[in-house]
Amino acid sequence: MIEYALNLIMKNGMDGIVSNEKSIEKQVKFYNGKVEIIKEWDETILKIFMARKNKKIFFNVDNPTKAKIREAIERNMKILNIVSPSEYHGIQDKRNYVNRKKFDSRVIDSNAMVEIAEDAISQNAKAGIVFSSIYEKEIANSNGVMEKDRNSMIYLSTRAFYRNSSMHDVSCSRSVEGIDSSIAENAYETAKKAGKARRIKEGKYDVIFYPMAFANLMASVASFASAFYVDAGYSFLADKLNKKVGSDALTIYDDGTIYDGIASQKFDDEGNATQATCIIENGILKSYLHNSTTASKYNTITTGNAGIVAPHPWNVFVEKGSFDIEQMMEGFEGIIITNVWYTRFQNYRNGDFSTVARDAIFRVDKKGMHAVKGIRISDNMQRILENIEMLSKQQKQIFWWEVETPVFSPYAMVKDVSITTP
Repeated sequence: MIEYALNLIMKNGMDGIVSNEKSIEKQVKFYNGKVEIIKEWDETILKIFMARKNKKIFFNVDNPTKAKIREAIERNMKILNIVSPSEYHGIQDKRNYVNRKKFDSRVIDSNAMVEIAEDAISQNAKAGIVFSSIYEKEIANSNGVMEKDRNSMIYLSTRAFYRNSSMHDVSCSRSVEGIDSSIAENAYETAKKAGKARRIKEGKYDVIFYPMAFANLMASVASFASAFYVDAGYSFLADKLNKKVGSDALTIYDDGTIYDGIASQKFDDEGNATQATCIIENGILKSYLHNSTTASKYNTITTGNAGIVAPHPWNVFVEKGSFDIEQMMEGFEGIIITNVWYTRFQNYRNGDFSTVARDAIFRVDKKGMHAVKGIRISDNMQRILENIEMLSKQQKQIFWWEVETPVFSPYAMVKDVSITTP
């Protein structure tokens, strides 16, 4: 199918990229301590990109046949003639493929998924899901690329309750054996510690972020490294290449080749090889993320992060620090935030944002530790990066509906975080 579509495109004098993507997704849902729902979705989509000079168009063909492909290409060729010109510099050719990632076909085995759910339930999980997918992709482009890839992923999301407290945690992997159901018991024990929550005053507090919370922020940082968003004026990292944007403790990579990274891919949406790209090294901004068009504009080569329109990160990897979480807690006074959600930016260009702390939240002072409620972080992203004091040796891969780009995140201690209350 992809060769047929690409031949039609090239016969009409256009650049083209065609990919055929097949996915099988399964979900096991449990609540009230029982497995209740098992769902499955199968999908096949043909994705087509066509370009002539500075005009380009991108469209999908669901459940493709030759007749549907020909009709879609002919229809979109007519549309291409009338679309406005836009920036396009051709498709770069980068084929140094690395394919060391793990693959496990068992992730979509319903029995294995139910077993994971039941194991979590036995460890005090009251509700959650096990979600998995197998994803196969073929790609061809007008540079002569013809490649195949296959990927697997599975994640467990659990919620535990104790009286009026709750805690959420996740475990994700490319294989069944990579899932750690003990997160359910850990979540339960954390919820037990919360007790009756109190309100605190607004102000500046030192904060220890759990990986669930810190990953949310780091996913945003990596997305802002997309050259497309930099050029569009939607990134606080604009005009800061080779400048200090964070503390010496902070190094962030995007890596599409990580062995157990659930978003690892052999190639990007242009057919170019994915790679490890250092975004921030010891606090200094080293690189943006590029596809062919943005790379040509910056007089560099693609980083293998296409997105046809906008480059995007694959797996965000925050380098570990040198501290155990126990060391980070020694003498600490401030707030412990286990999770955040509803992260929203009031000013993308400056990096001003807010996010709501959720689940178990603790205030630590000379009197001890007690639970708090009703707090929001209202701060600036670059200031957060600059105020990172410690990162832990422990690191965890985080992915859920609030962190759509997987992040390998440590615990983080950040000084003087602005906390607001209703």
